[in-house]
Formats: sequence, C-alpha cells, structure tokens
Amino acid sequence: MSYVPRFQPQLGRGPTASRDCGPRTVQMGIDFQTKGQLRPTIPEIRDRMNREGFQVTDVLDAQRCVTSYDHIPGRRPLTYAIVNAAVEAKEAVAKGKYVHCCIHYGVFNRLMSKTGDPDFSGGHSVGVVGQKRLKNGEIMWLLFDPLDDARRSNVPQGPRWVKREAIVKSMEAFAGSDGRVVAGVFGGGQKR
Repeated sequence: MSYVPRFQPQLGRGPTASRDCGPRTVQMGIDFQTKGQLRPTIPEIRDRMNREGFQVTDVLDAQRCVTSYDHIPGRRPLTYAIVNAAVEAKEAVAKGKYVHCCIHYGVFNRLMSKTGDPDFSGGHSVGVVGQKRLKNGEIMWLLFDPLDDARRSNVPQGPRWVKREAIVKSMEAFAGSDGRVVAGVFGGGQKR
C-alpha cells in the first residue's frame, strides 16, 4: 500500500459528531481513492448522502455520496460496491481495496483488548485497507476506526493493525448471521 489516508476521528468535531462514523469512514475512503486530492468535509458528505443534520447513515447513503463524485479533475469517477458476503469483503481487502465495514461494536469490544469506546455496544462504521500475515499465519487488517482518537489512556490512536477475524465476526454480528456482512468496497479515482 503506497498511500495511507489521513485518519479522521469523529468525536468532538461538530454538531453531528456522535453520528459521524459513517461519514468519517467515507471521508477516509475518498481520501484513499484520490490519494489525498479530495478530502470532502462532513457537511459536504452528508449533503451528497442526502442525510444532513443529526442522522444515522448506512451503506446506501455512502454509495449515493461516493458515486456522486463522477467528475474529479484528472481522475476517474469514484465507485462504491455494496457487498453482503464476508468472503467478498475479505477478497477486496486482500486486493488492496478500501472497505467500509459495518460492525457490531459490542462484539468488537468482547473480541479486542483495546477499542475506541469500551462502553459502546451499537452499530458502527469503520474502514479497512491493507492486510498482512503474521508468522503464525494470522491475518491482520489495518483498521481506521473513527473512535480510535486517544481521548483517554485506554483508547488507541488509529489507524492500527487488528486481527481480521475480530472485524469479520463483528461484521457478521451486525448483519445477524455467519457469512453475511454489510460493507462497501471503494473503487475508481485513478488518474486519467
């Protein structure tokens, strides 16, 4: 991976901050796809999602926003493919794609020793880009969790490498069944 997007924490950053995990994840995905050329603001992202104000967002909103960037100077249009199978999300990350993952944070908290909010147990959006295999064969993903803002000593500072299976199990818990997930794979944005 030659480019890492700028990490974007969500809390304490505007009137919609506590509901901005999806918009922040999308913001980092757009940054990744355009290699920093385009870093839209949260109000712009919410406007393109048609979710202005203090509203929860989902992958359909993310897709609406990302695909609206069809005229980026010198770059191809952005794409966003919704995937519902864990195997598709795993393949996308393995190919170096930025993936928007919807996770159940309560499950994520149970599987991880350190998270952005140990008291939160609802739905949450995170980004993943990059994969590596440890000597023991375990696969790690580079996680961009907008809650990893180091606001307390027990809160990590993102991005960070985490066990792939912790994210996948949290995605499956969000979707409600093994093998099913709710995720979006970013594409496009290459230079013309």
